[in-house]
Amino acid sequence: MVRESGAPIGAVLALDVEDLDLDGRRGPGVAWREGTAALLPELIGGRARGPLFLSDRRPAPARRPSPADLCPETGRRRLSYERAAYLFKQATGRTLRTLRTP
Repeated sequence: MVRESGAPIGAVLALDVEDLDLDGRRGPGVAWREGTAALLPELIGGRARGPLFLSDRRPAPARRPSPADLCPETGRRRLSYERAAYLFKQATGRTLRTLRTP
């Protein structure tokens, strides 16, 4: 989505499921193409609300995020920039900023 839209990484990570126009391929400050459109249904997985990108772990009770950053359906928190950067670096050996470069 970052590559296709050219949107800032923070804007993409801030997207919520309910704010997406899947048919129009856009959300607040973000528009995407076919590649992202094909992958979003799998990512959303039937959720109707909450953060689009979720962390792979539930937050500890002592570190509860704000309600806006917590998925009401799964209990998982919004994927942070730091966690996204770590996961991307582990998978590709590159930094997230390289996604913004065509």
